[in-house]
Order: sequence, then C-alpha cells, then structure tokens
Amino acid sequence: MKIKGYTTLKDFETLKEKCIDEVTHLGIKLGNISSWKINTRAKTRWGLCKLNPDGSYSIEIAARLLEDDRISETACKETIIHELLHTCKGCMRHTGKWKYYAEVVNQVYGYNIKRVTQGIEKGVENYESKEMNVKYVFTCGNCGATIYRKRDSKFTRYYRYYGCARCGATAWSRKTVG
Repeated sequence: MKIKGYTTLKDFETLKEKCIDEVTHLGIKLGNISSWKINTRAKTRWGLCKLNPDGSYSIEIAARLLEDDRISETACKETIIHELLHTCKGCMRHTGKWKYYAEVVNQVYGYNIKRVTQGIEKGVENYESKEMNVKYVFTCGNCGATIYRKRDSKFTRYYRYYGCARCGATAWSRKTVG
C-alpha cells in the first residue's frame, strides 16, 4: 500500500480483514461500513468512526499507525477494532455496549482496547503541539466551563443552541481571540 509516495510497513487491508474476522467470530454484529480512509494528517488521534447521514459508517485510521515501525501490528489491530466496535448498534460512545464488547474482545484475544490510548502505550512518544492556536473561547455562564476552538465549526456558529456538557445550560459567552 502506498501513502504519499512511500510504502507503508504494515498491510492495512490484511489487518482490517483480520480485525473484522476476529470481531464477527465472537458474534458481534458490525454496522454497515461504507468507507475506510488512511488519514495522513491526523496527529492527535489514532482513529475515527463517523456515522453518516444514511446510517452507514466511515472509518479513518491514522497513517502513522501503519508507517511507524515502533508500533506493533497488535497495537494497530487494537485501534482498528476500537473503531469497528463503534459501528455496532448503540456503540458510538465509549460506554455501555461498546465498553462490554471491548472487554470481551480484550479477554478473548488478549488486546488492550480502551477509550483512549496514549502514544507511549503504542510504543511511541505522544504528539505534543507547540502551542494551541485558539481562535474562539466559550464560557458557560452557569458553571464557568470553558471550551476552546481553533477554527470555525457548527458549534462556533450556533453555540447558543448547544448545552454545556457539565451542567446542561445554554448560557454561553463567546470571545474571539485570534
């Protein structure tokens, strides 16, 4: 497999198929996955599962998982399976059924699938950005919780309609920094 002109160290297609086989062998029913992408820009996450409007799922895996020879195939499979489990019904969050399925897969195959995995657990250092270039700062008027955003998004445009994760209030104040 080629990514931006060089060969990756690990065969993504083979890893992906092995992961699907392992999960389905346990009787875990996966959702409809419409696309897989190797994300060459991801720096702070290993993978991502998105629910599409049509009910299918798109999965992205960070290219550095496949490129970095310090990261084992097992560590890659843990990330792929982590994202696959999100496609199961009721498993988009890291609670309830997702957590149960992760525990089952871990027990049967000896993996360490969990909600968040640090770089050191994959055999590499954590990515540290030099500084966070914040453009927007939102503060909850009820509990004081603060949210930082680097770029424009649905939340930055329609923040008045979003509830605070801590207290549920929709009393945000917005400050543009940059």
